[in-house]
Amino acid sequence: MKITQLIPVGAALLVASASVSPAFAQGEEGGYVYNGGEARFVDNVYNFIKHFSYDQYYWCEANLFTTSNNSYVDNMDFSYYSGHGSNFSMGMGPGASTSSVTVGSTTQWGNRDLEFIVFQSCQVVPSPIDRADWFQPWVGATDTFQGLHQAIGYRVNSYSGNGISNNYGGRVSGNQRVWQAWFAAVNDERFWSGGTYPGFASVVLYPGLDNDRYYSFGGDPPAGHGSLRIYYQH
Repeated sequence: MKITQLIPVGAALLVASASVSPAFAQGEEGGYVYNGGEARFVDNVYNFIKHFSYDQYYWCEANLFTTSNNSYVDNMDFSYYSGHGSNFSMGMGPGASTSSVTVGSTTQWGNRDLEFIVFQSCQVVPSPIDRADWFQPWVGATDTFQGLHQAIGYRVNSYSGNGISNNYGGRVSGNQRVWQAWFAAVNDERFWSGGTYPGFASVVLYPGLDNDRYYSFGGDPPAGHGSLRIYYQH
């Protein structure tokens, strides 16, 4: 198993402009479940948030991620989603009023509070192996990283309903480094199951915040920046 780091040529490095003084999470966690779908998605989210005194636990609706995100996803320090996904897209579920949400200009996160978001779903965080424009909806004047530190998930199809979220929750609550804990939990599951199961992990993040831990992380990056780093398994 290999982990590759890549910085896109087209994205300017602005690390020097970032504030990286230590900050501390306030213990605000939210869980968001594919609405009306399989029970495994409920289990995935709960098995993560149970490691904390969580603040939110909701069936997905698009407004939680978009027009009302300042009261929901972006009002948390750590948000955790599980459901069906595709490149840059989260399914909301058959019980939701909108079928999916695409990351980009409608999902501006971090200008309220959010530091970390996990997508336990297929393909939401594609790598350069998967598509040349892997960075496109994440960074820019009106795109997703508006203070967000890390967006974590899978670059390919994945399997859930397993021990990953519980393992990961224990690691994050134990103050392990955030994205590295995700990769470790995925690798643990792969060790027991073999092959490429449960999928290949990926993370996009603001350069310089690579080693954030939940209870000790760097200052928020500037809104509207053009800097992004990706780590991915292959």
